[in-house]
Amino acid sequence: MGDVKKRSLFSWLLFDLANTVYAFIIPGLYFSVWLVSEKGWTDQQLGLATSSAMIIVAILGPWIGRKSDSSEGKKKLLLIMTLLCIISTFLLGTFTVEVSVLLFVISLIGFNLGSVVYDALIVSVSNSENRGKISGLGVAFGYTGSLIGFGVATLLQNNGYSYEEIFKSVALLFLIFSLPAFFFIEEKIVSSKKIKTSILSSLNIVIKSWKHSREYEGLTRFLIGRFFYADAINTLISGLLAVYLVEEVGLTPGDSQNILALAIVVSIIGGYIFGKAADLYGPRKLILTSILCWIVSLSLAIIATEFDQLWLIYVTGVLGGFNIGGIFAVDRVFMTRLSPEIHLGEFYGLYSTVGRFATIIGPILWGLIVNTLNLSRNFAMGSLIVLLIISFFIISGVSDKTNQSINKK
Repeated sequence: MGDVKKRSLFSWLLFDLANTVYAFIIPGLYFSVWLVSEKGWTDQQLGLATSSAMIIVAILGPWIGRKSDSSEGKKKLLLIMTLLCIISTFLLGTFTVEVSVLLFVISLIGFNLGSVVYDALIVSVSNSENRGKISGLGVAFGYTGSLIGFGVATLLQNNGYSYEEIFKSVALLFLIFSLPAFFFIEEKIVSSKKIKTSILSSLNIVIKSWKHSREYEGLTRFLIGRFFYADAINTLISGLLAVYLVEEVGLTPGDSQNILALAIVVSIIGGYIFGKAADLYGPRKLILTSILCWIVSLSLAIIATEFDQLWLIYVTGVLGGFNIGGIFAVDRVFMTRLSPEIHLGEFYGLYSTVGRFATIIGPILWGLIVNTLNLSRNFAMGSLIVLLIISFFIISGVSDKTNQSINKK
């Protein structure tokens, strides 16, 4: 691999590190705890804020993906979405709580739309033989970013800095580590056409992309299966897991942060191992294995709280951490197996839409169980296990013996 290609790959990996600093610290931990435990908002209100952002992402995702497939390329769109996320994150806590929630919603929109473009850039830094390994490295870099963000945030908090100052530090870290991507990634342009499309046509694009996906064997079924496991996992990492550990398990914010830090360390290993294994055994087997491990992990969390066996929470942290790194390393590889490169941006937009719709429903369901039905958060956790079981049976029926080729029905 030449110096230019190495620099391009390293810059792509650094962006994964950068945006995971945001994903873990802001929605995954500090903003959620700040909003619920410090400002007195409910799980349902947090869930509605997250879901409102995901509705917008679900609408705009296919438009962004299709636009990125044109001759204009992906890096310009990635820059715009990244700056949207960074600026709104920097301003969190500066104004009233209500304005901060609005800024939080905007930051989620920028982050998630940027992820649509970023994921599709994997074809510019990898080939069909090493794509699983590269994706796994990206996840490993990403969770290294979580450790860096967690370390900086913990250091600031222990030295008396406020949540608002932690939010600003995360925005700066995102900016610093994302910059190389915009200068050094050598983008592979897969189309010479300039695609004209409007935001208002997004719904039509979703329908057309969904119909288009049915031309490629297994793609639609995989996306349906992904909806269910993404619903379960994204609901937790949207911040409700941090709230669960503090409010249901009874841990202090510091103890919950330690468990999540342990999960991050293990996720780095999981992402790398799953990524390499995907090249050897295929992504389908790895996704199914990961779903089973998630079912076990969430079951252990319920047992730990119901029977006061808090040591099991640490087992849950290790198992969950290993598999969150694993499943997100291999599911985007599965997309490249089931999708042709020329339509990869379009189908990643659809992939994003499926995931974001899942993130709409999950937090609302959680809030309904906890705040409307007044049931414990363990019932909400149990609902996520049901979703994972459904996902397992759907994806069991997908073949990954496509070998990166376009297999039309």
